[in-house]
Amino acid sequence: MENQEQDLRAATANGSGPKAQLERIPSPSAADAPAEEAAPAVDAWLERRLRVFERALGQLEARQEKSERDLIRRIALLEEKLAAYENAPAPSIVATPELEIAHAPVAMMPASVPLSEPEAEEIVSPQKPLSDFLAHARRAANSAAPVLSHPPRAKGTPRWMAWAAVGCACAMTMTALALGTVAGASETAGAVSHSQTAQAFGRVIALADSGDPRDQTVVAFAYLRGQHYASDHQAAGRWAMAAAERGDPMAQYLVGAFYQAGDGVAADPARAFHWFEAAALRGNLKAMHNLAIAYSEGQGIDKNPERAAAWFNRAAEQGYKDSQFDLAVLYERGDGVIQNAGRALKWYLVAARAGDPEALTRATELEKAMAAPDVAEAEMQSAQFVPTAHDLLANNL
Repeated sequence: MENQEQDLRAATANGSGPKAQLERIPSPSAADAPAEEAAPAVDAWLERRLRVFERALGQLEARQEKSERDLIRRIALLEEKLAAYENAPAPSIVATPELEIAHAPVAMMPASVPLSEPEAEEIVSPQKPLSDFLAHARRAANSAAPVLSHPPRAKGTPRWMAWAAVGCACAMTMTALALGTVAGASETAGAVSHSQTAQAFGRVIALADSGDPRDQTVVAFAYLRGQHYASDHQAAGRWAMAAAERGDPMAQYLVGAFYQAGDGVAADPARAFHWFEAAALRGNLKAMHNLAIAYSEGQGIDKNPERAAAWFNRAAEQGYKDSQFDLAVLYERGDGVIQNAGRALKWYLVAARAGDPEALTRATELEKAMAAPDVAEAEMQSAQFVPTAHDLLANNL
């Protein structure tokens, strides 16, 4: 054992041990190492920049495609509306500006606009020059351009078909006149008019179903008057309520009248007052008159003669004959206003000129109890009376 230790110490001293052998192993020098090619810094920077440019270009192309698809849809919808407006027959059952406009149906666009198949994406590498990248960008932009060059057009009725229809109609009319069948020609014209009326009312029904309050009011009055349908006051009330809740004054007045008379619903003076007030505030003259009566008689609200006179006066100034007569009665009695025979006579004469026979009778009786100058003054005021303008849409269909 001691001999082995001595041999080990001797080997270490002579530099022949494991440690010495490891130290003598030549380490690889920098000269012997294989040469590694360092990537040029400029090429790496250019590659990163080109990738950024590619991503930005892709985003711009996506936005452009979306904008172009939206524009195509809008152009097609506008052309559909224009074609439908030109070809639609004029409605014959409506009198207000909203209902005289032909409501053209809006055509639905296809769910997607066909586009050309995308080309295989080119990979821009550092080995390619910058001009290749710019050429790739130009090709991508040019490939998107044809989307707007030929937008889809809405298909309308060809002009030759329209002219052919007009020619046929003229030929039929001339034939009927030549054969002396005036009755037949009249019957044909009546059938065409009836067809146009049915088509116009069909559009009104469609708009009413979609929630248009004005058209819902038209349908309500059609049920009330038995036009296009059998008379049905309950159906009229349902349509009128739908339009009244959306703020149409004609419908609000109609709902108030239903609740006042208990027609199709249980009589409810308070609800009648509520709907008359809503319609009156929107300019409906009949609702103003009924609201004044409610204040005068305490229907659904506490009596208030002053408020009654104010609403009678408002409707009378706008030319409502019944309110003119009732306002004259208030001035004659001094009910809610200061008693004034001259003003009473003025409003009796105004109502008489509007066609109220009872107003003329009461004016004649009142003149007998008045001085001649006061009568002359009242007659002059009544002759100079001009009603103020009122809201036509709130009072007519």
